[in-house]
Amino acid sequence: MSALIVYGDIHGCLDEFQKLRDQIKPQKNDIEVCVGDIITKGSYSLETLRYIQKNGILSVLGNHEDKIIRYLKHQESPKKNPINLDNDEQQIVDNITPKDIEFLQSLPLFLRFDDITVVHGGLQNSMVLENLSGREYQKLLRLRYLDQEGHFVAHGEETEDSTFWADVYDGNQGLVVYGHQWSEESKISKNAIGVDTGCVYGNKLSAVVFDGNTKTDYKIISVKAGFPIKSGT
Repeated sequence: MSALIVYGDIHGCLDEFQKLRDQIKPQKNDIEVCVGDIITKGSYSLETLRYIQKNGILSVLGNHEDKIIRYLKHQESPKKNPINLDNDEQQIVDNITPKDIEFLQSLPLFLRFDDITVVHGGLQNSMVLENLSGREYQKLLRLRYLDQEGHFVAHGEETEDSTFWADVYDGNQGLVVYGHQWSEESKISKNAIGVDTGCVYGNKLSAVVFDGNTKTDYKIISVKAGFPIKSGT
């Protein structure tokens, strides 16, 4: 029986990603999926991107891939690009190939596997993934916290009254596996599993492995990170 393997935010940490795959030992018929943020911050962004393509690993779109795509699209205009890149992002743009760009542009916002759904950020209970507005599109990539009325709270504007989205998600879009908000351990909620465990910040890279694509039979597998590459969130 095939397994569904969902990897947390890799952020260019290719060595740890390869070690994690070696530990999991994916079989030919297993499905491997990334939660997005494959690139930026780590030392081997493009190498990781090409490794994923070479090995037939799926991924949803992360906010960091989305930023690169939007930047490249703005570059086609004679107007000044409104998106500013840091040195790491600029290096990616300077060395990215048409094949890499095509792959990034092909990444979906979400992937469903029976009653398991993979997204990058998070979702509100009112969202229907097959019918998202433009504003909801961006929220799906960036959502972390909600206010007391269930509205999106921008990063850095959280208060003591803010609620993490997964803690109140009712499961109407299936069991959601997500990244974006890192924590020292995978975050297990009633209807969601967070698998970003901050590898690029020196913690570890994690994956959730579902046996037979069933949401009740799973295990978390992790490998420790090397030296931290970035600080922050």
